[in-house]
Order: sequence, then C-alpha cells, then structure tokens
Amino acid sequence: MIPARAQIPDDPEPGNYVVVDVAQFSTTVPELFANGAEYIHITENRGEEPAFQADHPRAKIGGGSGPNYRGEEGYDFFNSPSFVQDVDVAGRPTAMTSTNGGNAVTDLRLAGGDGVNIYVGGFTNGVTLAEHLREQDEDTYFVAAGSNGKPSPEDVAGALFIARHLLADPPTDRERAVYREMVEFSKGAKYERRPQIKRTDLYEYVLDFDSRDIVPKLDGQKLYDVSED
Repeated sequence: MIPARAQIPDDPEPGNYVVVDVAQFSTTVPELFANGAEYIHITENRGEEPAFQADHPRAKIGGGSGPNYRGEEGYDFFNSPSFVQDVDVAGRPTAMTSTNGGNAVTDLRLAGGDGVNIYVGGFTNGVTLAEHLREQDEDTYFVAAGSNGKPSPEDVAGALFIARHLLADPPTDRERAVYREMVEFSKGAKYERRPQIKRTDLYEYVLDFDSRDIVPKLDGQKLYDVSED
C-alpha cells in the first residue's frame, strides 16, 4: 500500500499497481470506457491535450473544470463522471490527466520499468478489477492518490474495497456502509459549498459500488479496457 502519490518510490518493485483516486479520476475513467471511448491517453502535463487532438482530429480531450465546473474553453470535457455522460466518445480516442490520479499514473509510468503494470480502480469497477488481478501472477500494490501530497481517507477506503475483493474476502453490507460514510465525511461537507455537479459526481457515481465491468490498464501512455482479455 502506497498511501499517497508523493510516496511513489523512485524505483518501484515489479508488479501490478492500482491507482485509486475515487473522486474523481478513478470514477471518470470507467465512465469514459462505459460510454465507448477507444482509449484514454494520459498526458504528462495538463495543456498537452490540444496537441494530441490536433494529431487525432476525432479525439475528445479533457481539461480543467473551469469556472463553475463547466469545463475550460477549447476542451470537450473535464474530470467529472457525470459531465462525460453528454460527450460523444464512442469509438473515439480521448486524452486527459488529473492533478492526483492522472499524475500518479504518469509518476508510476516514468519511475517503473517493463515489470510495472498500471491499473485504475475505484468503487465502481473495483470488483471486476479484483477478479482480473486475482488471475495474475504478479504482486499487487495499491496507490491511494491522495491530495496535495497527503493521504485522503476516501482513496484509502477505495483501495481497501478493491483489496478485500482481491483477497476473496468481500466487505459485508455494514462494511460497505462504513466505506460510504468515510467518503461522505471526507468530501460531502466540502461539496455542499460547490456547484451541484460535485454532489452528483459523489453520490450518484463515485459511490455507485460495482456498477462498471471495466478494467483500465496502461499500455505506453494509453489506458485500455482489458476486461475482455
């Protein structure tokens, strides 16, 4: 368990690494795939997405949330699982990153060698991801992305949720309720002071346990859904 992005080692051990950033990256990524995205190119730096779109004219690109969480001009979407529902990504490449989860993926990619496999998981796809990982021979490490270099309770809860399924010891209904409470206590009060989309993302998407049969895995700089592999 790596409790925050800032603690990713310079030379990670070979194995499978699951980046967990439940609010929002690890929830937005499965939604993009559920809506038909061909792949998600994870840019090394925010601002490189328009150049990617110039090289891939059919691509849809994600940027910052912009004023009042309506997105930035020149971008098609931002890191929000509810916002991407209205974006036509079916059969198209996409490109994005995020401050915590997206950058954690990049940090692992740059630090790791061929033996480091990178996945993205949260509450929505954690069960399917755990089933996939259980069939692999490599050790599994969880990266709770955190925020501002520090651990975040909701990401630790998301990692534990996936780990329990990986160990074939799924959480009980009461334990699932505790995970929900951890996320609500961590994010809910803060989101009450923000636009409605933040609360929609949290309560209707982030906490929609086991709703997506998606396994995002990095190949180069691109996440692909390998759930059918």
